[in-house]
Amino acid sequence: MEEDRCMEEVAKEFLQKPVKLSDVESNNDEADQLREEYFRKKRKLQDCLLSARSWRDLPPEILTEIADNFGIIDLLGFRGVCTNWRSASFLATAAIEYAPDTHPYFLLYNDEDEECILVNPTNDKKYTLNIPELKEATCLASSHSWLLLSQKGLIFFFCPFSHVRIDLPPFQESEISKGSAAFTSSLLSNDCVTALIRRKRHKFLELHVLERGDSAWVKYEYDLSLRFFCGVKGATFADECFQILDENDKMITFDLGNKSFEYYKIVKERRDPNIESLPFNYKEKCFSKSDFRKRMKLGNDVAISICAAYYAGSGDSVIFVKNEKFKAILDYDAQEFKGVWIQPRFFQLPPNYSW
Repeated sequence: MEEDRCMEEVAKEFLQKPVKLSDVESNNDEADQLREEYFRKKRKLQDCLLSARSWRDLPPEILTEIADNFGIIDLLGFRGVCTNWRSASFLATAAIEYAPDTHPYFLLYNDEDEECILVNPTNDKKYTLNIPELKEATCLASSHSWLLLSQKGLIFFFCPFSHVRIDLPPFQESEISKGSAAFTSSLLSNDCVTALIRRKRHKFLELHVLERGDSAWVKYEYDLSLRFFCGVKGATFADECFQILDENDKMITFDLGNKSFEYYKIVKERRDPNIESLPFNYKEKCFSKSDFRKRMKLGNDVAISICAAYYAGSGDSVIFVKNEKFKAILDYDAQEFKGVWIQPRFFQLPPNYSW
């Protein structure tokens, strides 16, 4: 390379005629001239070395500062450059993607392919990622930049960008439907609690709760025999309660403190000032209303089952996105995909981490 040749030439020039300044001290003018020439060549060599120096050899503290300011795509690219860059970015998480009110990305995958598509909704840029762990997986919840997945009878948390997986204790019941779970906080918090939701013969709503550090799920039941509650459209956590919504504006809450259930009907207009407000904001049909099929340039034969998600809004608010079933325009021979909204972060577990 031109820079390498420059560096080599300057180095040779610097080394070819070494002069001891003490040999010419008797002639001050000549000594000054030689000194000046010596330092000129030295500066030239240093400048050339600096300009030719590989970015890979930058000081770790500078690399770390750079990595800390990257979004998820730039961070993944940064980590792939070399071992030094990967080490310097060990604590980088793409935290810029987690700013309040930042709309999550959309992750599209299916059961037959390891390649997934990640879409940034702010600019419609698409990225292809290889995530084999999502094959034949059902997403139960998405929050705090983690996915809670069910796959072949196993329940586990998963970060699709770092491929970190946290297995949870065995769950003996039958398969859980998409979007039928929630968890209270980041997995790195000691007080994180997870809940799986099941309908039992349409007569009971089961909530299976797991606190971090426990080795078994604890089951709680709510009698639906005198209540009208349809299929679960997703769950979130707000006001110290798990909030479970159905497809007909009904909601059941579970208070973690006193382990009690409550039943509510959601009304669109608040005409009575005594009516309680929801402790979260929720969105329906985000994919359809945002015309994401067209924006992603998907075919008319694509059908997508989209998992519920929730993320931080402004202040202490929570924004909840319901499950969505996006039907293919051409129903016959439709391609079945799965999707989930996620705020992309890059997480690595600290040493000696245990659930």
